[in-house]
Parts: sequence; C-alpha cells; structure tokens
Amino acid sequence: MAFLVIFGLGLVLTVITFVIGELFDLGDVTADSGGEVGTEGATASPFSSRILFVFATAFGGFGFIGSTSGWPLWASVGLAVVGGLLVAGGTFFLIVLPMARQQGWVRVSESEFVGAEGRITAEIPEGGTGRVTLVAASSGARVAQAARSADGSRIPLGTVVRIVHTGQGMAVVAPLERESAEAAATQEEQPS
Repeated sequence: MAFLVIFGLGLVLTVITFVIGELFDLGDVTADSGGEVGTEGATASPFSSRILFVFATAFGGFGFIGSTSGWPLWASVGLAVVGGLLVAGGTFFLIVLPMARQQGWVRVSESEFVGAEGRITAEIPEGGTGRVTLVAASSGARVAQAARSADGSRIPLGTVVRIVHTGQGMAVVAPLERESAEAAATQEEQPS
C-alpha cells in the first residue's frame, strides 16, 4: 500500500509541477553576476522538483508492481529504486536537459542602461524601491531591474523614466517630465 501512496503523491506533484513550473527550485540555477543582468538559460539539474517527483512516481509504480507480483519486500524496493532511477534519468536526459539547452541567453551590462529610457512597472514609493523595465540597446532584450528615484520622490506605475545611474542590481531613475523641467530651469539660469 505504501508504494501505491508514493505513486499517487508523486504523480499528482509531477502533474502540478509540469503545469505550473518548478515548485521548490531545487538545483536549477540562473546566471546573474556582478554588473551584468540577464539569464543564461537555467542550467538543468537532476535534483529539480520535476525530476524528484518523476522519480517518486516511478518508484511507487515499480514498487507496487513488484509487491503485487508476490516479490519479497527487498526485491520490490530494489525494483522500485532501479525503475525510479531509469525513468527519472530518462526524463532528465531525454526531455529536461535538451529543453534547457534550447533556451537562449542574453547577457547585458548594466552600464548600457545609463541614459536609456524605461517604464516603471512597479511603483517606486517615496524613499523606497520599485521596478523599471527597459529594452537593452545592444541586444533588444527586455530587462526588468530594481529601481529607486534619483531624488527619493514617489514615481507612479507607468511613468516613463531615464536611467541616471546603475550599480549592484539597482537602477537610479528620474521621470522624463522632471528631467525636462530641470533642463529648462538650468537654461533659464544661464546668462544669454
């Protein structure tokens, strides 16, 4: 009966995981190193939740087959382990790994963002942080990054901004309207 419970639980979790994605992010990594933003395609891991749930499903199924065939418990467990490893290994090497290799990757330097225009996609509260989304000029990749206001003021959702400075995964932004008003004020102050 234990094999049947493991099979059922593994099957349910496998279906949920393949429908909604990784549940626990066990072992899948994405590259994001200092000064560069982007994804380098998730490196597939045999310890991802998908593979672990496939193993559990196969383990329960093969164990149930062994026990209902009248095999002793040690033989049923052995069959379950071997069957689970074969099915999980096949799933990893024949499905998950080839799919991970097909994912493209983009590496964009944060220094490219300075001077670029973006749009606030998560409001920046006064003195807080939000999110800005922009298109990197070099690759055309759409990039979302944490952002804060250059003067600490609130910047509402949807505001078009210019990236003033970047560093350590944070963009410092100024709304274009405010930037235009500051430029006009500077021109008025200069003697003719």
